[in-house]
Amino acid sequence: MRLFHVVWAGQAVSLIGSSVTAFAAGIWVYDRTGSPAAFTFLVLAATLPGIVLLPLAGALVDRWDRRRAMLLSDAGTAAVTLVALILVSAGLFALWQVYVVAVLLSVFKAIQWPAFSALVGEIVPREHLSRANGRVGLAEALGEVLGAVIAGSLYGVLGLRGLLLLDVVTFTAALGTMLWSLRRMPPPPARDRDRAARLTGELSAGWRYIRARPGLSGLLLFFAVHNFGMQWVIVLVPPLVLSLSGAAAYGIVEAVGWAGMVLGGAVISVTREPRHRVRAVLTVATVQAALVVAMGAGHAVWTAAAGMFGILAGYAVTNAVTATLWQRKTPQEVQGRVFAVRRMIAWSAQPLAYATAGPLAQYAATPLVEPGGPLAGTLGRVTGGGTAGGIALVFLAAAPLLLAIVVFTALRPRVRLLERELPDAPAPAVAAGAPPQPVAV
Repeated sequence: MRLFHVVWAGQAVSLIGSSVTAFAAGIWVYDRTGSPAAFTFLVLAATLPGIVLLPLAGALVDRWDRRRAMLLSDAGTAAVTLVALILVSAGLFALWQVYVVAVLLSVFKAIQWPAFSALVGEIVPREHLSRANGRVGLAEALGEVLGAVIAGSLYGVLGLRGLLLLDVVTFTAALGTMLWSLRRMPPPPARDRDRAARLTGELSAGWRYIRARPGLSGLLLFFAVHNFGMQWVIVLVPPLVLSLSGAAAYGIVEAVGWAGMVLGGAVISVTREPRHRVRAVLTVATVQAALVVAMGAGHAVWTAAAGMFGILAGYAVTNAVTATLWQRKTPQEVQGRVFAVRRMIAWSAQPLAYATAGPLAQYAATPLVEPGGPLAGTLGRVTGGGTAGGIALVFLAAAPLLLAIVVFTALRPRVRLLERELPDAPAPAVAAGAPPQPVAV
């Protein structure tokens, strides 16, 4: 597992820099606008392009060497960040440009995710996939925790320019480890690289594979609806905390929240995975809905931190067990396409959540709970008034949706019995001349 750990370490360092940039850009936008809508539109710009391009990226990843696809993603992300640093240093960085940077970074991330997900399946023995996926989630969570701590504590000192410079430095770790690992990895397994095949057919192959398996398609429906409700909450936590306190408190809340994911990822990376993966996913989702209710009813900095800790700890479990489930049920040669479609569908409602959460909180919910508003005398006593009260009201509206999709999914036998009814895909053959895979993680 040495190669996996080297690549994993480089990506983990790079994720810290990416988190620092995202955190700093959010504060920069909110400082200049004071608008929850402007903040959520930045999140939308950072996610929508990548979701739209995922099917194309997945098809290309299955044609390309996945190691080189990751190099392309890391190099492109570093170049975009470097250009942003130059513009900020020259005093030419405008509000609209931060949205352009977010879009470009989203495009390169669309390549990186399916390439890395499929590469893990190539270099990690199947019996250790759950632990490897747990460590991937752990790296993401550590990146968010350290990114929040660094950006929250240093934004007032270094500003956006200093934090962008830090991000550029961290990308050298990802590029360096990938270059070091490139010649030490076993050659990729043989794939059908018929260039005469129409790319449009390859784009639809992932969807056809999922549609033919009702358990997988039903699980994706659950994640699409659940992610919509959860992103209504998660995207509004920064404006909530910034309206109640400031950048330092925002950094603490983000760090505490992602520390929950670190803990969850650490536990699942060293322990036995849940025996019933689908049941574990639905149990986590039920707990997350209860935490959303608590955050809406007790809209304060400490409740936001505690709620995010529990929500993201649950995501560490969900992400690891579902990644393992998909890797076991999907043939290696189509994983890029299938995983890209999987993420596109699971995240399909997130842009809608990002586009509606800010305006809904700012223009619809806040007037309802402000003094004199129609709900000020009932829910207003629970949520409070002002921007924070409007955001809390959105949280309380999201909770019933989250519980409803859990119940609906639990009542569908094809999803509930997915692991029993759908056989595992054949294990990938080791390429000729490749070094033997070790059995210890």
